[in-house]
Amino acid sequence: MNRSICTIGTGYVGMASMVGLAELGWAVNGYDIMPERIRKLQNGVAPYREAGIEDALHKHLGNGRLAFFESLEEATRGTDLIIVAVGTPARDDGSADLSALYIAVEELAKLKFASWPTVVIRSTVPPGTSDKLAKLVEGWGELVYAPEFLREGSAVYDFLHPDRIVVGSESAGAAVPYVKLFESLQKPVLFTSRSNAELIKCGSNAFLALKISFANEIANLCDVLGATSDDVLRGIGYDRRIGSQFLNPGIGFGGPCFEKDVKSIEHVAATHNMGRELFSATLRVNEAQQKRIADLVEDAVGSLEGLTVGVWGLAFKAGTDDVRDSLALRIIDMLAERGATIVAYDPAVHVTTLPKGSRLVQTALEAANADVLLVLTEWPEFQAIPPQTYASLIRRRMVIDGRNVLDAERVICAGLTYRGVGRPITSNAEPLLLASAL
Repeated sequence: MNRSICTIGTGYVGMASMVGLAELGWAVNGYDIMPERIRKLQNGVAPYREAGIEDALHKHLGNGRLAFFESLEEATRGTDLIIVAVGTPARDDGSADLSALYIAVEELAKLKFASWPTVVIRSTVPPGTSDKLAKLVEGWGELVYAPEFLREGSAVYDFLHPDRIVVGSESAGAAVPYVKLFESLQKPVLFTSRSNAELIKCGSNAFLALKISFANEIANLCDVLGATSDDVLRGIGYDRRIGSQFLNPGIGFGGPCFEKDVKSIEHVAATHNMGRELFSATLRVNEAQQKRIADLVEDAVGSLEGLTVGVWGLAFKAGTDDVRDSLALRIIDMLAERGATIVAYDPAVHVTTLPKGSRLVQTALEAANADVLLVLTEWPEFQAIPPQTYASLIRRRMVIDGRNVLDAERVICAGLTYRGVGRPITSNAEPLLLASAL
């Protein structure tokens, strides 16, 4: 294995790609425009929290499969395959900000390569983007689009266990150098056009976001009908045509991917004057869900003016310290606007911006010392905390589980009232009556 690979961008996708390729036996050079991050990586310090990534980073720095450079010219020296994985955040109008991607390709065009390199775009982009980028590469290399399907918190695992490998290129021959990296995985490969590959990525994320919004609509209907969304959605998910993944009600979808990608494909559809009703509805339902969670808190305790809300969870999902576009932070802002003071805890987030007067504490029990407790991230450790240890701390005796992560029966047996999403309100009266009947 002697192929020389360079990856531009050391965020979630870039690092997962580098570590994953190193695990497959390839040697990879990493480059980023942030020198401080590169120096940390050279010393084995991962830029974010991810299961197993720091151990893998130390392992492959030691065996020489990973190296990091502050100079793009040094990082690409001798390479014939360059992976670009830079950020493409959403603008206010929903369109994708592609400036970092264009700068990366333009900087590559200034370099001299010993061989004809393949440039692989892994950043999520709107359909048509990589065809435009290909024009910047004509004359010195090939450009293919290979979307990533990685989940934060398990990105390296997902890289090594893909459902499929999608490669967009105008010729199969141009895509072969990239596909050969994954031969040992023995996974299905779809060769298609660059635009098709872009749509596969955007469409996949839009559909998963749609499933989440659908689950929340069903759960909200269960609330008013006295039904239980756990059973209803489980019954729906058992249908092989539907599947159970992403049919989990909660506070909605946040983070740096789903919302951005739905907005992006909605914007593209609008630009071409095509129907976008499902995309728009998915976003509207998602936005309304955060207000609904804030309303649940207010309905449970009355006016929030002067009350303290304990919050468990700030990261947009468990397993990561990423608070970009975190719905937990949006809900916290809504509660603060209604007069509440927030005391928050997250096992991975140690620094973030909270509303004036609110604070971040060091333990879950410190956060539970409040008028009401609200769960906003699905960390397993929250479920592991015995409710008896925090029951006496919650002054209004109310727990609102925005992620349905807690065991409702254990919570109510501790003398608390429990409210989940699509779960009937239950209090300690029910188990006591059941016990007396026995």
